[in-house]
Amino acid sequence: MVFALLATTAAAALLGACNQTGGLFARNSASSEVKMTAQEAATATSRWAVAYGKKPNDPELALGYAKSLRAIGSKERALQILKTAYQANPEDGQLAAELGRAALETGHLDVAQHALTVANSQGVTDWRTLSAQGTLHAKKGEHAEAQQYFKAALEKNPDSASVINNLALSYALDGKAKESEELLRQAAATGHDDKRIRQNLALVLGVQGKFDEARQVAAVDMTEAQAKSSLSYLRNMLAKPTQVAAAAPRNTQASAEDWSPFASNEPATPQTPVHTASETAPQPAQRVAKVQVVKPIDEVAAPAKVAQAQTAKPAAPTSLLRADVR
Repeated sequence: MVFALLATTAAAALLGACNQTGGLFARNSASSEVKMTAQEAATATSRWAVAYGKKPNDPELALGYAKSLRAIGSKERALQILKTAYQANPEDGQLAAELGRAALETGHLDVAQHALTVANSQGVTDWRTLSAQGTLHAKKGEHAEAQQYFKAALEKNPDSASVINNLALSYALDGKAKESEELLRQAAATGHDDKRIRQNLALVLGVQGKFDEARQVAAVDMTEAQAKSSLSYLRNMLAKPTQVAAAAPRNTQASAEDWSPFASNEPATPQTPVHTASETAPQPAQRVAKVQVVKPIDEVAAPAKVAQAQTAKPAAPTSLLRADVR
């Protein structure tokens, strides 16, 4: 099955019905996370802004302020804060890693590549940066390298639904339908009660022609009518491969342009700085491209290339590689 040809249609067909519950590759909202209300996040951001304003080159203050800005949606502003701090602290690996993730999230791939390379050289080893490296390679169509980074990230955090989804999608776009399906099935069977796992499994099953099972899986997170409609559309498009790229899905709320191929990592929770100052108005939230992010590991300076897959390795459509995530 040629995933590169069908991915746009499959994503559009399934995303429309799923969009109300967060979309195929929405930001992870794991129940284990400590969530803040909008007011709490705004208050924390205001306090960070005051503290940062006094010492704009302080790495810790820049990191805290940038994370709080990203939490309220001001991602481009967060990127600028991190750029300024990085210019003043070019040897700070943690700052470089955060800059790389923020740049990846907002679609600045050149900045992301430079910053993540610096973070790697400084021995930054957390799973988020490893996953960011994987995302960067995947967006460039370098799936062998991407898969190595995603696997390394999973060794450090086996329960990350975002990394599992990213690895599965990379497999799919690399022509490895069976590996993608097996990974998602295993994740679902081992307690990952994440709708993205199920939605992506439905996607992979659908593009392999396993429509009945795909409908059953998709119906867990959408109505039976929505599942039938989405799979009926997908079946129709698979029967007309030459029309896939130009076709627009019917009865859907989101198009392939809205679909993000690679999931974001768990969103950072803003922290309150030690010295609380008077509150100032937080930066307004901005609508920006979603992208995912993560860090490299000292044991693995650069992942080894894996053997060329026996199945055909189609190039991922550029529309799929646009950022639409953290």
